[in-house]
Amino acid sequence: MERGKRGLVDRLNAGETILCAEGYLLALSRMGYLSRGVWVPEFILEHPEVLRTVHYEFTHAGTDVTEAFQYYTHREKMREIGREEDLEEINRIALRVAKQVADETGTLLAGCVTKTCTYTGTLENRKELREIFDEQVRWSKEEGADYIIAETLLYLGEAEIVLDVIKSHGLPAVVSFADRRACMRTMDDVPIAKACKTILEQGATLVGVNCSHGPDTMLEVVKEIVKEVPPEKVCALPVAYRTTKEEPTFFHLTDKHCPANNPVFPHGLDAFQVCQAEIVQFTKQCVELGLKYIGICCGNAGVYTRAMAETLGRKPAASRYHDPTKRGYSLEKLIKKN
Repeated sequence: MERGKRGLVDRLNAGETILCAEGYLLALSRMGYLSRGVWVPEFILEHPEVLRTVHYEFTHAGTDVTEAFQYYTHREKMREIGREEDLEEINRIALRVAKQVADETGTLLAGCVTKTCTYTGTLENRKELREIFDEQVRWSKEEGADYIIAETLLYLGEAEIVLDVIKSHGLPAVVSFADRRACMRTMDDVPIAKACKTILEQGATLVGVNCSHGPDTMLEVVKEIVKEVPPEKVCALPVAYRTTKEEPTFFHLTDKHCPANNPVFPHGLDAFQVCQAEIVQFTKQCVELGLKYIGICCGNAGVYTRAMAETLGRKPAASRYHDPTKRGYSLEKLIKKN
């Protein structure tokens, strides 16, 4: 399938809704290829074929975007695990694997950058972070990325740096914050809605939130953002875990059924997976608000992406195997026999 006829901006301008499947980090962790802790996906250097299978899972389920798995493959994290010399190689492998799948499936190819966890805002720090972001964005452009996703950002100041870098390379930018503290403010104490407005005014293609919140609690953040930003310019990608008003992010979750599973994050999250019906409801609510770019972050799986695609009125390849009766293997017949 030919890729690249229409880019992200063209499709958004045409009024299309973009579905972006993310969540590679925990998907690969569930497969046993990514150790929790510093979360660096060093396995890519030895097993790129494993990463390819996750890309195929998400494209089969209906994503419009194949995102290169460059999350935490920046210089600071690679230095932390003693593999800084492999920095360029791991990024280029991730990009080439994603590009192969994007070319085969006709999906958009997105490069990715994320928070560094080292932002302080000093002049020296801003210069260092710019260099970290620049090399990842440059490699993404050289490998053919259609646009860049800058995600899970905690500081407006850091978001401004990364956006400026992306713009300097002439690529569209989708910039999203993580409301990690569940206070609807960035770590430099700016309301996330205001931060989104600022980043949009500085030239981002889309702004919004990803990660931390599950569908229900993320919707409350999104409602605040659309008060400041046109909804068609807002992106929303919740985690696929059930968060509540009392426990609004997956960092806050506690397991009352199995106390030994506490703290839930990061090892015990599977007990809090959402059901497909919650993804369907979230998708409908985003459409009603007027959002044109939605997806799922940590905890994602093909069934969730398919549920979102079908709610948007699409029939991805995975729909061929979807039981529309929701009866599984006809349990009622087994019950009658017994």
